[in-house]
Amino acid sequence: MIRTLFVDAGGVLYNNINEETDFLVRVADRYGVDRAELARLVEEAAPAYEDGGTHVHRVFERVVAAGRGRPCAGPADRRWLDRAYADSVRAYEDSFGALRELRRERPGLTVVLTNNEAEHWDRLKDAAFGHFALFDAVCSSWRVRRVKPSGSFFAEALRRCRATAAETLLVDDRVTVLRAGAALGMRTLHVSAPGVLARRLGPAVLGEALPTTS
Repeated sequence: MIRTLFVDAGGVLYNNINEETDFLVRVADRYGVDRAELARLVEEAAPAYEDGGTHVHRVFERVVAAGRGRPCAGPADRRWLDRAYADSVRAYEDSFGALRELRRERPGLTVVLTNNEAEHWDRLKDAAFGHFALFDAVCSSWRVRRVKPSGSFFAEALRRCRATAAETLLVDDRVTVLRAGAALGMRTLHVSAPGVLARRLGPAVLGEALPTTS
């Protein structure tokens, strides 16, 4: 029986900002950095803000500097980054609705946010769309100080929720994350498109999702 639900946000409840929008293009163009180089540098640097060790604003300042761009520092730049990020966010209302319905139908289920994200931007999205209220616990990367798909991330999230892998369903859009969870004994649901969660979440919680191995 599934007693705990681990749910990603980017790609499940929201679009993936860095991969699916022009956010990084806008940053690159504003500060005069090659677009491909900025995308590469941000991908490499993302764990530094995802694990809560460094504020995302500071990471972007360093990344722009590494790309030999114009200075990206100060209150005006931080406000611009936040606006550009927020303008890129799209919430998937059907996915929000599916989680709300599941919580009504299964009040004993523990629903946990397991997201890789900067705390600052996770809170910006929550202020706009209220996704934290969908969860009994927040075990995002910045909260557990670890980043998916590491085994230590899942071990810490399970410990904090007093859950077992065998009774946990992992919902994510990334196959690498699902493979890591499946290797620990979790059941998995691959959200490959925005509408998948609304269609598959109920059946998956009832046991129709199989471990992801490909």
